Amino acid sequence: MEPSVRAVLAVCMRWIHISSIVTLIGGFIYARFALAPVLATLGESEAGRLGRRVVESFRPLLYTVLVTALGSGLYNYWSKSGYPPHYHMWIGIKFLFVLHIFAVAILYTMPDASEAKRSRWLTGMVITGLIVIAISAYLRWISLR
Repeated sequence: MEPSVRAVLAVCMRWIHISSIVTLIGGFIYARFALAPVLATLGESEAGRLGRRVVESFRPLLYTVLVTALGSGLYNYWSKSGYPPHYHMWIGIKFLFVLHIFAVAILYTMPDASEAKRSRWLTGMVITGLIVIAISAYLRWISLR
C-alpha cells in the first residue's frame, strides 16, 4: 500500500476509534450522572417507561459504536509494526475490561431490565471505561518512547 494512503487510513481509523469510544463512554457517563438521578425521582412506572424509551433510542447508536470501536481497534492493533516490552500484557488487560464494557452495554439495552440494575451497571461501566482510557493512554505513551 502506498505510504500516503496508509497514513490517511491510519488517521481515519484512529479518529473512528477515538470518536466511537468518546460516544460510548460519554453516553454512559451522561446516563449515569444526568439521566439516572432524574429517573430516580420519578415514579416507578413513569421511570420504567422513560427508561425504555431512552434505551430504544440509544440502542442503534450503541451497536454502531460497538462495531466501529471493535473494528477500528483491531485495525489499529494489527497495523502496528512493533510492540514495546509489556505492551501485550497491558493490551490483554485492556481487552478484558473492554469485554466487560461491551457485555454491560448490551445488557443495558435489554428492554426488561429494571432501572436499579441499569444504574448499577452504569456505575461499573463508567469506572471500567475510565480505566480503559487510562490504560490506553499508558499504551500510547510506551509506544512513543
